[in-house]
Amino acid sequence: MLESPSIVQVTTYEILPGVVVARDELWLLLALLVLWATLGRWLYRDATSHGSEWAWQWGFGTPLAVIAGLDVMLLVVVIYLLLRDSE
Repeated sequence: MLESPSIVQVTTYEILPGVVVARDELWLLLALLVLWATLGRWLYRDATSHGSEWAWQWGFGTPLAVIAGLDVMLLVVVIYLLLRDSE
């Protein structure tokens, strides 16, 4: 059976005063920020290429749905793909 590492063995970083995160959490946060930024940009560009008048709402609002949860944001992306005008 594998033993979990002691808290002393985990590499931590203080990113802000009083905010300490482990290295793995930092990589996860960075990956989610990249996903968030690229998803908003992709939705905005796709909506403008399809001539949507709501392009900035899709591009800005969908990444904000991550506040409700990652699954909610992905559900909004699926709804966008179903509602957009196909070429």
